[in-house]
Amino acid sequence: MKTLKIVSRILLGLVFTFSGFVKAVDPVGSAIKFGDYFNAMGLPKLGAYSLFFAFLLSGLEFLVGFALLFNLRPKIASWGALLFMLIFTPLTLWIALKNPVTDCGCFGDAVKLTNWETFWKNIILFALAVVLLIKIPDEALKSNSRNVNILLGVALLFIFIFQWYNYNHLPVIDFRPYAVGTHIPDKMIVPDDAPKDSTVTYLYYEKDGVVKEFTMDNYPWEDTTWVWKDTKTKVVQHGYMPPIHDLEIYTFEFNSLNGKSDHNILDQLLADTSYSLLLISYDLKTAPVKPLQDLAELMNYAQVHKYKTYFITASNSADILKAHSKLPYIINFYLADATTLKTIIRSNPGLVLIKNGTIIAKWHYNDFPDIKEFEEIINKNN
Repeated sequence: MKTLKIVSRILLGLVFTFSGFVKAVDPVGSAIKFGDYFNAMGLPKLGAYSLFFAFLLSGLEFLVGFALLFNLRPKIASWGALLFMLIFTPLTLWIALKNPVTDCGCFGDAVKLTNWETFWKNIILFALAVVLLIKIPDEALKSNSRNVNILLGVALLFIFIFQWYNYNHLPVIDFRPYAVGTHIPDKMIVPDDAPKDSTVTYLYYEKDGVVKEFTMDNYPWEDTTWVWKDTKTKVVQHGYMPPIHDLEIYTFEFNSLNGKSDHNILDQLLADTSYSLLLISYDLKTAPVKPLQDLAELMNYAQVHKYKTYFITASNSADILKAHSKLPYIINFYLADATTLKTIIRSNPGLVLIKNGTIIAKWHYNDFPDIKEFEEIINKNN
């Protein structure tokens, strides 16, 4: 039993520490996931606090995992782990049954699990947490109470500082499919032998005022008293989906009703053998203006050297026109999906340098490069 408790404590400690750490790597991504949950639960107003919950969850997970891993305050840490599992096990069962989100976000973008995989993972973790509480581990770290508290305080301070850094800059580890060095076309390929979507076609027929559902195998094709009403095809199992599957960039037209044209410039962008600068802001209303204005020298430098520049956003025409009037340089605007832009870069606004379809560099608006830094990157990649 003692060995089982030690193994349970270490496994729980590793999972909680890892989960808290990878969330801390990308607090913006965790906040987005909280927003998805709140919308699915019909609580959109709580979305304003998504970032707070993201910081809190990551910090508490990491602290509980750290305490379990090093056997600090074992009674409190064990109860903390059980409390987590009492909350998240039924939550993940609801997610598995209702499928309101496609990924729980338990391990950020580092490890993707299906909703049912997440639930069964939590069942195992729940069992491990119960094992720890059958009898609280007798041997804790041999240290006085003050030193243990200091150690836990340092761990908590570390994870919050780490989150704050990743929030105010780009994540130190980029688990998303748009990491620096990624050749985007490679992430869009669907192998010939990749699994395809599995679908079922349902046919709806009416008889005597009653509509019944049939499949292609049992619909009443010989009985003319049944009248066809509708046909629906549902996906019962999704096939392979490439890491990048929803990237589309359209030209913006000032005179158009919604600004979006029918011209997708993605192929043109990815085929460009020269450098391209993508200035990305998924929401111009919330984007700070000064970093955009401070890019004037860099944008002029790019245009002098014939590097194409693109301002890509998901904002509406009014917000684009307002932003355009405040920019001290000329740049063409383009439209893309907001979720896609958030995935490309965790900064609003952010800057991405691309060549031959490969991501060369990315910058948070707090770290926009000056001419010297930009030239160093260009020279390094020539």
